Formats: sequence, C-alpha cells, structure tokens
Amino acid sequence: MAVSRCACAGALLLCLCSFRASAAGSQLRLEVDNIDWRVGQGVAYGVFDSGQYAQTVYFKVRLTGDPCQFFVTFGGTVGSERRAAHGGDSLGYELFDSVVHKTALRDLPAATASEVLQGAFGPGETVKQLSYVVLVPAGQVRPPGLYTQPIQVTVYQGTRDNFVEKDAKIVVFSVPVDSVAEMSLGETGAPFDAKAKGHRLDFGGLAKGKAEGLDLRVRSNTGYHVTLESENGGVLKNTDPHHPATIPYSLEIGGIAVSPGRTKQMVLSRSNRLTDRNGDLHQLVVTIGQVGNAPAGTYQDNLAVTVVSDN
Repeated sequence: MAVSRCACAGALLLCLCSFRASAAGSQLRLEVDNIDWRVGQGVAYGVFDSGQYAQTVYFKVRLTGDPCQFFVTFGGTVGSERRAAHGGDSLGYELFDSVVHKTALRDLPAATASEVLQGAFGPGETVKQLSYVVLVPAGQVRPPGLYTQPIQVTVYQGTRDNFVEKDAKIVVFSVPVDSVAEMSLGETGAPFDAKAKGHRLDFGGLAKGKAEGLDLRVRSNTGYHVTLESENGGVLKNTDPHHPATIPYSLEIGGIAVSPGRTKQMVLSRSNRLTDRNGDLHQLVVTIGQVGNAPAGTYQDNLAVTVVSDN
C-alpha cells in the first residue's frame, strides 16, 4: 500500500510540471511604429479647423510557442492630462480602442478589462494585428512646432485578472503644427469666413462725408502684420478713360487714419498673437472726400489687403 501511494503522488507531480512548462513556453513580441499625425485637412494639425479627426494606428503582436491569451496597455495619463509637448506648450490628445466605442486606453494598475486591448492566439496562429485610435480634439490654438510624447506600449500574457509581462516598447507620438495667419473680409458683425477674401463697398450716389465700412478679421497662432496697397494711390478714379477725374477718400482701420498709396505699407502689426477661431476684429471705414465738379460716372479704387505670418 505504501508503494502504491508513492506512485500516485509521483504521477500528480509530473502532471503539474507539464502545466508550468506550457505557460512558460509562450513568448510574445510587439511590432509597433512611431505615430505620425496624418489626418485632417493636411499633414499638420489645423489649429483653426473645426473638424475632429480620428487616426487609426495598426500594430502586431507576434507569438512564439503555445497558444495563449494576451492584452496590451498604453502608458501615460488620460483625458486632459495626456499631452504632447513642444517647449513650454502642449497639445491634448487621447487614445481610444476604436472610433465606435471610444473607450480610453490606460496603463496598469488603473486599467480595467475594457480599457486594454485584448486578444487570444488559436492553434497555428503566430501573428495578431490590432489597432487603436488617436484623436486630437479640435479648437486647440497653439504656437507652431512639432509636438511629441513618448508612449510605452506593453503586452501581457494572460487576462487582466492573472497575467505576466512579456514585452514593452516606446513609441513617439508626433503632431506638427504649422504657422497660420489668415483673414476674412465681410459685412459688419459677420463671423470669420476663410473663403471671404474680397468685399465690395457700394456707396450709391457719391457725396462728401458719406461712409461705408466692413470688418477685417485676422486669426493667427504666431503673430501677424497687415499691409495695404491702393491701385489708384488712395483716390477713387472714374472708370471711363475719357474722363480721368478722381475723388479723394479717407480710410480708417480700427479708428486710426491710414493713407493708402500705390506701394505696400504696413498698417497693422500683432506680434506673437494667438487668436481664437473668430480672429481679431479690425473695422475698416471709408469716407468720401470732396466731390467738387467731378463728372458723372462710376468711380472706384481697388485696395489689396495682405496678411502675413510673423513666423
């Protein structure tokens, strides 16, 4: 009887050793690349773009050994605290499991089972392709530059309740922000319109002191200056070449008198200026001068308004 019990205990020990060898025989490796922002209206993040874009990033987990379950975590904080930096400035972003669910991905020990990417290898499988989503919220006006943050990606064998770390990699998330300086010309009180690059002031019958105005709005993330150039040297000219009469006018920008000429002159400067999406408002007012004995006809002048980024 004693020998029989000893044989039974030996068989149980061999079975236990076989189970441990199987678990240790699975090796997992991450195949991940750095993340370069490539969505929206261009390669760079649009600081004045109202759209919110999601970029899907693909990577692989490679298995050597026995089939197993696994999950992947993403280091760093979440929400408003997950930020890419450039000098003393930063740009908020988030990592999600998918565009549909938008569950934020976290790191251990805080991550729950729904806040990691999970998978399982079946018999004969050696590679699993997974994906996650990077989203940079719209409306963040930041200075130009390349904003970056390193992110640790870690793969664990097992489940969230019982696991062992197998591999970890550092990927760098990079978001370029370009210099932006753009203008909008519109009716008084009109919001910024990126397509509104021209505006017509119609005075009807000309009379001394008659005034018309428009709104010049400029938005920028780096500072800007505005130049002005008059086709006729600061006068209204009869469009009939047989009657080359002119009528003077005066121009004010933001309540300050400007003397438009035939050559470009700088009339506004806002250095290191970060505006909101509606931009800085500069009101332009044109007032008719002395009409005198100018013959009847159509009088006009074309003003070229140019906004230039300081960067």
